[in-house]
Amino acid sequence: MKLKQTLLPLLLAALALPLAASAQDDEATEEIVVVGDKSIGQLRREVYEAEEEFYDLYNALNDDLEYDVKCFYETSTGTHVKNHVCRAKFITDSYAKHAARNGNDLRRVANQDANPALAEKTATFEEKLGTLVNTDAELQAAFLRYNNARVEFFAAREDR
Repeated sequence: MKLKQTLLPLLLAALALPLAASAQDDEATEEIVVVGDKSIGQLRREVYEAEEEFYDLYNALNDDLEYDVKCFYETSTGTHVKNHVCRAKFITDSYAKHAARNGNDLRRVANQDANPALAEKTATFEEKLGTLVNTDAELQAAFLRYNNARVEFFAAREDR
């Protein structure tokens, strides 16, 4: 009985809606905008989208494919939680070579940061990135959007 009491007003409202809409065709229509807080998930997605936009622009300007950056979702060992990761190709290649040499032997995991070749390439990457951000207005604007999205996300996360 309660379902019929709830369903009947909804049905009547749905039937009356086209009539009300046609009566308002001649009148000026108003737009109602509801502004509210964004969810943490929505803010996180905005950060990921801004980061991917930034690296897409960077990749278009970058002249060395080894320093191109690819963004993807990665699941850490021992969990089902996916993390958003943006990584330069030279880093992914270094991890792949390390895994090929050592297989799944977790006792032989090396500290990748101690690798001098990787450290040198990381410094070159940071230099290329900084130069392109400083010389290209579109890339600089994308970086600012990404940074602002991060600031908004972390501030909202801290408040909640």
